[in-house]
This record gives sequence, structure tokens and C-alpha cells, in this order.
Amino acid sequence: MDYKKIITGQLEVNTYVIPRSSGDCLIIDPSDHCREVVEYAQKEKLRPISVLLTHGHFDHIMGIPEILAEYKDAKIFIHDNDKDMLTDSKRNGSILMGSDFSVDGGINSLSEGVTRIGEFEFTVLHVPGHTQGGCAFVFNGVCFCGDTIFAGSVGRTDLPGGDFGQLTSSIREKILTLPPQTVLCPGHGGRTSVEREARSNPFLR
Repeated sequence: MDYKKIITGQLEVNTYVIPRSSGDCLIIDPSDHCREVVEYAQKEKLRPISVLLTHGHFDHIMGIPEILAEYKDAKIFIHDNDKDMLTDSKRNGSILMGSDFSVDGGINSLSEGVTRIGEFEFTVLHVPGHTQGGCAFVFNGVCFCGDTIFAGSVGRTDLPGGDFGQLTSSIREKILTLPPQTVLCPGHGGRTSVEREARSNPFLR
């Protein structure tokens, strides 16, 4: 599967661009200072039609205005349980970084199951635990899992809405049940696989 990873923001978020031959593309988790994402889309003659958010923490959403400034018709998608985080700087955590960041209007709902956006078809997995609306997106053997699971680690659960037991259950029931060869593309750090994490992730033993 074709995708581009671009590291954005002060917390080094993995922002992903998923293109189609038609020129349409999806953007996953744009952090702040994501001009490189816009420049990549322009260079490749891509049209971002939607922004998919794995969850509502500030470091995964603060690039939305930069995307919409260039692509006004792009639609924002997030799970209902995290929608309020987009409009509340305390809940999304941006206020802790000295910013009062929020996104108003044009927010669409994601729900678990097969999802179609334009010519894209993928599966949404609802994986609460890092946040209550956390999601992972599965495209043809690649799972974009946000901050749910990392190579050798799992997402933090000490922030509002976090629950370690719920997180590990989500991982075991939704992520580790994917085919072993499934590539896991997390919100930070390098990629891994279902097989590797099932075998060696110390938080899941």
C-alpha cells in the first residue's frame, strides 16, 4: 500500500498521507507546523479530501487549520467520543502547552466498521483507552493506530479519558486479532507489526 509519513509538530507526530491515482488523498493526524504536508500534496498534485483523526489530543490535531487554509473542502473525521476535544483546549491538552487551540464546525463522525470516503474504503476500529474515542484505520494490510500501540510500548493512560485496562483490552481484541503480517503505523516512532507486538510487547504479556 502506498502512503507517505511526514513527521510534524514539536512532539514529532507521524502524519500520514494516503494517495490514490486519481489525485485524491487522505491525511491522518496533522500536527502543528505541517507545511511540509501541504508542500508534499502540492508537489505530488494531490487533493486532500479528508482529515482522519485517530484521537483528539492537541498534538494530533493542531495542523488542521494549515490543511484547511489550502484545501477548504477537506472534511474532518473523528469518533463521537472525542469530538468535544476538538472544541475544548483543556480536554485536548493544548492549554498545557500555552495554546488555546480548538476547531469549530465541519466535524464529521467516525464509527466502527467498513467506511467509505470518496474512492477510499477502509475499516475503522474503535480502540478506547488512550482516549475514549481512539480509533485505528486499517487499509489493505496497514493499520494506522495513532497512540494506541507503539513498537514495544502502548499509549499513555494518565490523561483524562485514559484507562490502562481498557487500552490493553482494545489492543488485544482489535489490534492483535488482525493478520500477523499487518503493518502497524503508530502516531510516534517507527512502524512495527502485529506479529512482533503480540510476541514481544512487554505491556501486553
